[in-house]
Amino acid sequence: MPEVPWLDPRNYEALLSAATPHRADIAFIDENALAELFYTSGTSANPKGVMLTHRNVYLHALHVCFAFGAEDGAVELHTIPLFHANGWGVAHFLTLLGGRHVMIQRFDPKEVFRLIETEGVHSCRLVPIMATALVNCPERHKYNLSTLRRITLGGAAASPTLVREVEQVLGCLCFSGYGLTETCPVLAVSTMKPEMQWEGEQRYVGQAMTGYAIPGAEVRVVDPNDRDVPHDGKTVGEIIARADSVMEGYWRQPEASAEALRGGWLHTGDMATLNEDGYLLVVDRKKDIIVSGGENISSLELEKAILAHSAVLEVAVIPVPDEKWGEVPKALVVLKPNATATEPELIEFCRSRIAHYKCPRSFEFVDGLPKTGTGKVLNKDLRRKYWQGQDTIRPEAVEQKQKGSLK
Repeated sequence: MPEVPWLDPRNYEALLSAATPHRADIAFIDENALAELFYTSGTSANPKGVMLTHRNVYLHALHVCFAFGAEDGAVELHTIPLFHANGWGVAHFLTLLGGRHVMIQRFDPKEVFRLIETEGVHSCRLVPIMATALVNCPERHKYNLSTLRRITLGGAAASPTLVREVEQVLGCLCFSGYGLTETCPVLAVSTMKPEMQWEGEQRYVGQAMTGYAIPGAEVRVVDPNDRDVPHDGKTVGEIIARADSVMEGYWRQPEASAEALRGGWLHTGDMATLNEDGYLLVVDRKKDIIVSGGENISSLELEKAILAHSAVLEVAVIPVPDEKWGEVPKALVVLKPNATATEPELIEFCRSRIAHYKCPRSFEFVDGLPKTGTGKVLNKDLRRKYWQGQDTIRPEAVEQKQKGSLK
């Protein structure tokens, strides 16, 4: 068979020029029919297929336009693969507004900067480790980043330190967003409400929070009996959500679907506080809460404290077995290039910011942390090394702590 140039999948422009425009008749599309099937990241458990309907997708696009104040003709750099919720969610609302998509084959700080300059990029969405890489890239001064207006952090918890560094170094607004594959994905954003008066460091703290519900979404924080916890910014419970963007269920997993959607609310598995202004702050995933001697310790709280150290590039805090306490926190640290730090130094640094009983009992310096294709740290892979051959099985500890409440 002779070669046909326009059939070559590597020739993207040729494929586009040879394509025939098609306009679907939406009257014949059932809005409740399955439109997309995406899989969860699998950082703490096996991935599950999330069923999203046409209604989920188009209403979420509209709600995100309102939440982000998205403008016509926006230019978005896709730094995250489109199989990830934080990536494909953009495709819907940006296309709706006639925006321009700028793609990158793989994340590389210098290539990101080059595309921002040459394509006039307005915004991008990053997981925190990507933002850290951009801030610490020594070549950033070689590029004109003046068109960049906004960076949204998601996929993992961000620290106020990182939000401040992004704004100061890259010269654009930076805030956090929150969502799940199960919610199409965005549920909350941490921009400052018009009535708020954040100043100085308080603004960075606020913009690093999990945020408040976007239009079209309802969020609550509840105890193990699904009763609302006080809106005091201190009491921890599980985030549950109700919205038009909430999934139909998990692919071929009716029991898991029924459990996640019980009572008409999506149970996210994220533990958080809710303050009187309606801002959420995730403290950890249920499965990542460390239970040491009966006390619940947030690995995210520890990671944020450690990341404030000037020598630390990234960190993961995990539970490791302990004969006396059952399990204790351990920090796995990646240092910045040419930076130095010692275990006693980091222990003391952590204790100056967090209650002593919460702080990691040990620090281990590593060259890198295992991650998914979207930059999320694979905590389950990190834990496996320390729990192999133990009489106490970590999943049992997880199940036990899920039945209790956090204080």
